[in-house]
Amino acid sequence: MPDPVGYDEAIDDPVLDALWKRALDTWDDETVHALVLDHALRASALPEIAGRYRALLADPDRGAIAKKRIDAIVIAASSMLLSTKTPRPDQPIPVAITLTAFGICLVLLGWVALAVWGSHSR
Repeated sequence: MPDPVGYDEAIDDPVLDALWKRALDTWDDETVHALVLDHALRASALPEIAGRYRALLADPDRGAIAKKRIDAIVIAASSMLLSTKTPRPDQPIPVAITLTAFGICLVLLGWVALAVWGSHSR
């Protein structure tokens, strides 16, 4: 079966395949769809199941549930992204480090100014 999303590498996960088959067999059972999503989160297979649900969007019998599950996948992916966000540092940069960096910049700027204007005065 060609990958509906266009990914070159297919996921080789027998558990996901078994859950997906079960989801297809019992399409109206939300619990099975939740299990598919849970396993995909753990196995980093969200694009795979998103593609599988996307392939069913045009199906008149399964399209509504497929759309609902894609929305759930987007929410899960967003939550996963936000949970990996780097937190802000608890403490600000110490004043001593800031003043030292500022002083070094002033010395370097003074040295450059002396080199530029000092050569013109001769």
